[in-house]
Amino acid sequence: MAVVIWLSSVHSMAKRHSSAKEVAKRMVENGCWIDHARIEEKDFDWLNGAGRLTLWNVRIPDGFLARLENLWWLDIRGGSANDLDAVRGSAGLKYLAVSHVRGLSNLTILPEMQELQYLSLYALPKITTLPSLKTLSKLERTMVGQMKGLDSLGGMLDAPSLKDIQLVKRVNVTEQDIENIKSHKTIESFTWDPCDVPVKMRKHVVEQIDLPELPFRHPENWFGIPVY
Repeated sequence: MAVVIWLSSVHSMAKRHSSAKEVAKRMVENGCWIDHARIEEKDFDWLNGAGRLTLWNVRIPDGFLARLENLWWLDIRGGSANDLDAVRGSAGLKYLAVSHVRGLSNLTILPEMQELQYLSLYALPKITTLPSLKTLSKLERTMVGQMKGLDSLGGMLDAPSLKDIQLVKRVNVTEQDIENIKSHKTIESFTWDPCDVPVKMRKHVVEQIDLPELPFRHPENWFGIPVY
């Protein structure tokens, strides 16, 4: 089993981005949390065994993530990048979550992630369109939340094996989205958290789609990982 490490943050304004290794603490499960730190080339040896990474406002060398052969879970939070080029080449990802990246406006890299099974996008205000995910034959679950700038669910619905859709807070769902969900061959559930959503808007969409709503499940649970 790979080395498991939890990396907690150092919040001093004078040291906003700490060395990743300086804040490392060992934890159970095959993963690392890195909060407001910088990853450097010298960190490769001790991070190479990690299968899961949560990166909150972390500076990463170009191409670093693609070299982590065991990496299958990536949760990117915060920061100001305008694209996901830091993820390019991470061919083994099964889970990808991206949230609160204030400058992010480009998701064109998503169709390259052939092993992806679960995609989560949250609070990305500059994202207006989603690329076609028709190449992601293993994608089964998507979560999209607090994406007021998104024109529609669009290309996400092209994923050929998609089963579960979960929306959280305000997301634009067009009449064409509704028709595409209803005609999709594999979608089994559609769930929309009512928080921050006008009752009339949500009711119309949910009633038209007419699919079972699933209770909330942590992504860890979906993959059979205990949540502590």
